[in-house]
Amino acid sequence: MNNNYLLGFSLVVISGIIWSFGAPLVRLLEDAESFRLQYLLYRGLAITSVILIFVLLREGRHFFQTFKRIDSWSLVGSLVMSVTFFGWIYALTTTTVAITLLMLALSPVLSAFLGFVILGERLSRITFLNMLIVAAGITIMVWDSDKSTTIIGAIYGFFVALGFAIYTITLRKNPEVPKLLTPALAGFWCMLWATILILINGGGFEMPTINIGISMSHGLVVGCGLILYGLGAKYLPSGELVMLSLLEVVLGIFWAWLPVIGINEVPTRNTLIGGMAIILAIILQGIYARKKHVIPMP
Repeated sequence: MNNNYLLGFSLVVISGIIWSFGAPLVRLLEDAESFRLQYLLYRGLAITSVILIFVLLREGRHFFQTFKRIDSWSLVGSLVMSVTFFGWIYALTTTTVAITLLMLALSPVLSAFLGFVILGERLSRITFLNMLIVAAGITIMVWDSDKSTTIIGAIYGFFVALGFAIYTITLRKNPEVPKLLTPALAGFWCMLWATILILINGGGFEMPTINIGISMSHGLVVGCGLILYGLGAKYLPSGELVMLSLLEVVLGIFWAWLPVIGINEVPTRNTLIGGMAIILAIILQGIYARKKHVIPMP
Protein backbone atom coordinates (compact mmCIF):
# COMPACT_ATOMS: atom_id res chain seq x y z
CA MET A 1 0.00 0.00 0.00
CA ASN A 2 1.40 3.39 -0.98
CA ASN A 3 1.83 5.80 1.87
CA ASN A 4 0.49 9.04 0.40
CA TYR A 5 1.18 10.87 3.65
CA LEU A 6 4.89 10.05 3.35
CA LEU A 7 4.84 11.17 -0.27
CA GLY A 8 3.36 14.51 0.72
CA PHE A 9 5.88 14.79 3.56
CA SER A 10 8.79 14.20 1.18
CA LEU A 11 7.57 16.65 -1.45
CA VAL A 12 7.08 19.47 1.05
CA VAL A 13 10.44 18.89 2.76
CA ILE A 14 12.20 18.98 -0.63
CA SER A 15 10.36 22.22 -1.46
CA GLY A 16 11.69 23.72 1.78
CA ILE A 17 15.24 22.72 0.86
CA ILE A 18 14.89 24.29 -2.59
CA TRP A 19 13.39 27.49 -1.18
CA SER A 20 16.26 27.81 1.30
CA PHE A 21 18.50 29.04 -1.53
CA GLY A 22 16.20 32.01 -2.16
CA ALA A 23 17.27 34.27 0.70
CA PRO A 24 21.02 33.99 -0.02
CA LEU A 25 20.35 34.77 -3.69
CA VAL A 26 18.60 38.03 -2.76
CA ARG A 27 21.55 39.02 -0.54
CA LEU A 28 23.87 38.75 -3.57
CA LEU A 29 22.02 41.49 -5.48
CA GLU A 30 23.86 44.65 -6.48
CA ASP A 31 22.29 47.76 -4.92
CA ALA A 32 19.25 45.67 -3.97
CA GLU A 33 17.15 48.49 -2.52
CA SER A 34 17.22 50.38 -5.84
CA PHE A 35 16.05 47.44 -7.94
CA ARG A 36 13.35 45.78 -5.84
CA LEU A 37 10.54 46.30 -8.34
CA GLN A 38 12.59 45.27 -11.35
CA TYR A 39 13.70 42.18 -9.45
CA LEU A 40 10.10 41.29 -8.63
CA LEU A 41 9.11 41.75 -12.28
CA TYR A 42 11.76 39.39 -13.64
CA ARG A 43 11.31 36.90 -10.83
CA GLY A 44 7.51 36.87 -11.31
CA LEU A 45 8.04 36.15 -15.02
CA ALA A 46 10.32 33.21 -14.17
CA ILE A 47 7.92 31.79 -11.56
CA THR A 48 4.92 31.89 -13.89
CA SER A 49 6.91 30.46 -16.81
CA VAL A 50 8.33 27.54 -14.82
CA ILE A 51 4.95 26.53 -13.40
CA LEU A 52 3.03 26.90 -16.68
CA ILE A 53 5.65 24.85 -18.55
CA PHE A 54 5.24 22.09 -15.94
CA VAL A 55 1.43 22.21 -16.23
CA LEU A 56 1.68 22.14 -20.03
CA LEU A 57 3.92 19.07 -19.95
CA ARG A 58 1.61 17.33 -17.51
CA GLU A 59 -1.76 18.26 -19.04
CA GLY A 60 -0.85 18.28 -22.73
CA ARG A 61 -3.83 19.10 -24.91
CA HIS A 62 -5.98 19.69 -21.82
CA PHE A 63 -3.72 22.60 -20.77
CA PHE A 64 -6.22 25.40 -21.46
CA GLN A 65 -9.12 23.48 -19.93
CA THR A 66 -7.45 23.58 -16.52
CA PHE A 67 -7.95 27.35 -16.39
CA LYS A 68 -11.72 26.87 -16.43
CA ARG A 69 -11.47 25.35 -12.96
CA ILE A 70 -10.08 28.49 -11.33
CA ASP A 71 -12.39 29.63 -8.52
CA SER A 72 -12.55 32.54 -6.09
CA TRP A 73 -10.26 30.78 -3.60
CA SER A 74 -7.59 30.42 -6.27
CA LEU A 75 -7.86 34.13 -7.07
CA VAL A 76 -7.66 35.09 -3.39
CA GLY A 77 -4.71 32.78 -2.82
CA SER A 78 -2.86 34.12 -5.85
CA LEU A 79 -3.44 37.75 -4.90
CA VAL A 80 -2.29 37.14 -1.32
CA MET A 81 0.77 35.22 -2.54
CA SER A 82 1.71 38.03 -4.95
CA VAL A 83 1.71 40.51 -2.06
CA THR A 84 3.74 37.99 -0.05
CA PHE A 85 6.36 38.00 -2.84
CA PHE A 86 6.70 41.75 -2.34
CA GLY A 87 6.95 41.47 1.45
CA TRP A 88 9.63 38.79 1.15
CA ILE A 89 11.93 40.92 -1.02
CA TYR A 90 11.37 44.06 1.03
CA ALA A 91 12.09 42.17 4.25
CA LEU A 92 15.32 40.66 2.94
CA THR A 93 16.54 44.02 1.68
CA THR A 94 15.64 45.75 4.95
CA THR A 95 16.91 43.38 7.63
CA THR A 96 19.03 40.23 7.94
CA VAL A 97 18.34 36.81 6.46
CA ALA A 98 18.01 35.38 9.98
CA ILE A 99 15.36 37.89 11.12
CA THR A 100 13.36 37.48 7.90
CA LEU A 101 13.41 33.69 8.08
CA LEU A 102 12.62 33.71 11.79
CA MET A 103 9.48 35.71 11.10
CA LEU A 104 8.56 33.25 8.34
CA ALA A 105 8.79 30.51 10.97
CA LEU A 106 5.59 31.92 12.51
CA SER A 107 3.66 30.43 9.57
CA PRO A 108 2.82 27.05 11.18
CA VAL A 109 0.99 28.64 14.10
CA LEU A 110 -0.90 31.04 11.83
CA SER A 111 -1.68 28.30 9.30
CA ALA A 112 -2.85 25.82 11.92
CA PHE A 113 -5.14 28.44 13.46
CA LEU A 114 -6.61 29.43 10.09
CA GLY A 115 -6.96 25.74 9.14
CA PHE A 116 -8.95 25.13 12.30
CA VAL A 117 -11.16 28.22 11.84
CA ILE A 118 -11.76 28.00 8.08
CA LEU A 119 -11.37 24.32 7.19
CA GLY A 120 -12.24 22.67 10.51
CA GLU A 121 -8.93 20.75 10.50
CA ARG A 122 -7.71 19.12 13.69
CA LEU A 123 -4.09 18.66 14.70
CA SER A 124 -2.76 15.26 15.75
CA ARG A 125 -1.00 15.04 19.10
CA ILE A 126 2.41 14.44 17.55
CA THR A 127 1.95 17.39 15.18
CA PHE A 128 0.90 19.63 18.07
CA LEU A 129 3.96 18.48 20.02
CA ASN A 130 6.22 19.20 17.05
CA MET A 131 4.71 22.65 16.70
CA LEU A 132 5.59 23.31 20.35
CA ILE A 133 9.15 22.21 19.60
CA VAL A 134 9.22 24.57 16.62
CA ALA A 135 7.86 27.39 18.80
CA ALA A 136 10.58 26.70 21.38
CA GLY A 137 13.23 26.77 18.66
CA ILE A 138 11.89 30.05 17.31
CA THR A 139 11.87 31.56 20.80
CA ILE A 140 15.49 30.59 21.36
CA MET A 141 16.54 32.03 18.03
CA VAL A 142 14.63 35.29 18.43
CA TRP A 143 15.82 35.70 22.02
CA ASP A 144 19.38 35.89 20.74
CA SER A 145 18.68 38.21 17.82
CA ASP A 146 19.96 41.77 17.68
CA LYS A 147 17.28 43.94 19.30
CA SER A 148 18.44 46.94 17.26
CA THR A 149 17.51 45.41 13.91
CA THR A 150 14.98 47.26 11.82
CA ILE A 151 11.42 46.90 13.11
CA ILE A 152 10.08 47.49 9.62
CA GLY A 153 11.95 44.44 8.34
CA ALA A 154 10.40 42.29 11.07
CA ILE A 155 6.94 43.63 10.21
CA TYR A 156 7.47 42.75 6.55
CA GLY A 157 8.48 39.26 7.69
CA PHE A 158 5.33 38.86 9.79
CA PHE A 159 3.07 39.69 6.87
CA VAL A 160 5.02 37.26 4.70
CA ALA A 161 4.29 34.54 7.28
CA LEU A 162 0.60 35.50 7.43
CA GLY A 163 0.32 35.62 3.63
CA PHE A 164 1.96 32.21 3.25
CA ALA A 165 -0.45 30.76 5.83
CA ILE A 166 -3.46 32.16 3.95
CA TYR A 167 -2.05 30.83 0.67
CA THR A 168 -1.76 27.37 2.23
CA ILE A 169 -5.40 27.49 3.36
CA THR A 170 -6.57 28.36 -0.16
CA LEU A 171 -4.68 25.35 -1.53
CA ARG A 172 -6.54 23.07 0.86
CA LYS A 173 -9.97 24.68 0.51
CA ASN A 174 -11.15 23.30 -2.85
CA PRO A 175 -9.74 19.90 -3.89
CA GLU A 176 -11.08 20.27 -7.42
CA VAL A 177 -8.91 23.25 -8.36
CA PRO A 178 -5.47 22.40 -9.84
CA LYS A 179 -2.98 23.34 -7.14
CA LEU A 180 -0.41 24.90 -9.46
CA LEU A 181 -2.73 27.49 -10.98
CA THR A 182 -2.67 29.57 -7.79
CA PRO A 183 1.11 30.18 -7.70
CA ALA A 184 1.18 30.66 -11.49
CA LEU A 185 -1.41 33.42 -11.10
CA ALA A 186 0.56 34.82 -8.15
CA GLY A 187 3.63 35.21 -10.35
CA PHE A 188 1.49 36.97 -12.98
CA TRP A 189 0.00 39.40 -10.42
CA CYS A 190 3.49 40.07 -9.07
CA MET A 191 4.66 41.01 -12.58
CA LEU A 192 1.63 43.25 -13.04
CA TRP A 193 1.99 45.09 -9.71
CA ALA A 194 5.73 45.58 -10.25
CA THR A 195 5.18 46.95 -13.77
CA ILE A 196 2.50 49.39 -12.59
CA LEU A 197 4.65 50.63 -9.70
CA ILE A 198 7.70 51.05 -11.96
CA LEU A 199 5.64 53.15 -14.38
CA ILE A 200 4.09 55.21 -11.57
CA ASN A 201 7.51 55.91 -10.08
CA GLY A 202 8.89 56.86 -13.47
CA GLY A 203 11.61 54.22 -13.29
CA GLY A 204 13.04 52.00 -15.98
CA PHE A 205 12.96 48.25 -16.42
CA GLU A 206 16.74 47.90 -16.65
CA MET A 207 19.01 46.63 -13.90
CA PRO A 208 22.54 45.16 -13.70
CA THR A 209 23.03 41.94 -15.66
CA ILE A 210 23.97 40.03 -12.51
CA ASN A 211 20.66 41.10 -10.91
CA ILE A 212 18.71 39.80 -13.90
CA GLY A 213 20.50 36.47 -13.62
CA ILE A 214 19.86 36.28 -9.89
CA SER A 215 16.18 37.21 -10.29
CA MET A 216 15.61 34.54 -12.95
CA SER A 217 17.48 31.97 -10.84
CA HIS A 218 15.39 32.89 -7.80
CA GLY A 219 12.23 32.55 -9.90
CA LEU A 220 13.34 29.06 -10.90
CA VAL A 221 13.98 28.19 -7.25
CA VAL A 222 10.60 29.56 -6.12
CA GLY A 223 8.72 28.01 -9.04
CA CYS A 224 10.15 24.51 -8.53
CA GLY A 225 9.50 24.76 -4.79
CA LEU A 226 5.90 25.84 -5.36
CA ILE A 227 5.34 22.93 -7.74
CA LEU A 228 6.50 20.41 -5.14
CA TYR A 229 4.64 22.23 -2.34
CA GLY A 230 1.43 22.28 -4.39
CA LEU A 231 1.73 18.57 -5.23
CA GLY A 232 2.26 17.69 -1.58
CA ALA A 233 -0.51 19.98 -0.32
CA LYS A 234 -3.32 17.52 -0.97
CA TYR A 235 -1.82 14.91 1.37
CA LEU A 236 -1.20 17.00 4.50
CA PRO A 237 -3.30 19.38 6.64
CA SER A 238 -2.37 23.05 6.65
CA GLY A 239 -0.44 23.20 9.94
CA GLU A 240 1.80 20.30 8.98
CA LEU A 241 2.36 21.68 5.48
CA VAL A 242 3.91 24.90 6.65
CA MET A 243 5.79 23.32 9.55
CA LEU A 244 7.60 20.89 7.27
CA SER A 245 8.63 23.62 4.84
CA LEU A 246 10.38 25.36 7.77
CA LEU A 247 13.53 23.54 6.77
CA GLU A 248 13.90 26.63 4.57
CA VAL A 249 14.48 28.67 7.73
CA VAL A 250 17.32 26.57 9.08
CA LEU A 251 19.09 25.97 5.78
CA GLY A 252 18.60 29.57 4.62
CA ILE A 253 20.45 30.83 7.69
CA PHE A 254 23.15 28.20 7.08
CA TRP A 255 23.65 29.23 3.42
CA ALA A 256 23.85 32.89 4.47
CA TRP A 257 26.65 31.93 6.88
CA LEU A 258 28.57 29.55 4.58
CA PRO A 259 31.76 31.48 3.72
CA VAL A 260 32.06 30.08 0.19
CA ILE A 261 28.80 31.84 -0.81
CA GLY A 262 30.22 35.18 0.31
CA ILE A 263 27.39 36.59 2.48
CA ASN A 264 29.01 35.72 5.82
CA GLU A 265 26.07 36.39 8.16
CA VAL A 266 27.36 34.36 11.09
CA PRO A 267 24.60 32.67 13.15
CA THR A 268 24.90 32.85 16.92
CA ARG A 269 24.90 29.91 19.31
CA ASN A 270 21.22 30.38 20.15
CA THR A 271 20.36 30.51 16.45
CA LEU A 272 22.06 27.15 15.97
CA ILE A 273 20.31 25.64 19.00
CA GLY A 274 16.90 26.87 17.82
CA GLY A 275 17.60 25.59 14.32
CA MET A 276 18.41 22.13 15.67
CA ALA A 277 15.07 22.14 17.52
CA ILE A 278 13.26 22.82 14.23
CA ILE A 279 15.17 20.03 12.51
CA LEU A 280 14.24 17.69 15.38
CA ALA A 281 10.56 18.51 14.87
CA ILE A 282 10.84 17.80 11.15
CA ILE A 283 12.55 14.45 11.82
CA LEU A 284 9.88 13.45 14.35
CA GLN A 285 7.16 14.39 11.87
CA GLY A 286 8.88 12.26 9.24
CA ILE A 287 8.95 9.23 11.56
CA TYR A 288 5.26 9.80 12.25
CA ALA A 289 4.60 10.07 8.51
CA ARG A 290 5.99 6.58 7.89
CA LYS A 291 3.40 5.10 10.23
CA LYS A 292 0.42 7.16 9.15
CA HIS A 293 -1.95 6.45 6.27
CA VAL A 294 -4.48 9.13 5.45
CA ILE A 295 -7.05 9.59 2.68
CA PRO A 296 -5.69 12.33 0.43
CA MET A 297 -7.69 15.05 -1.20
CA PRO A 298 -8.89 14.16 -4.73
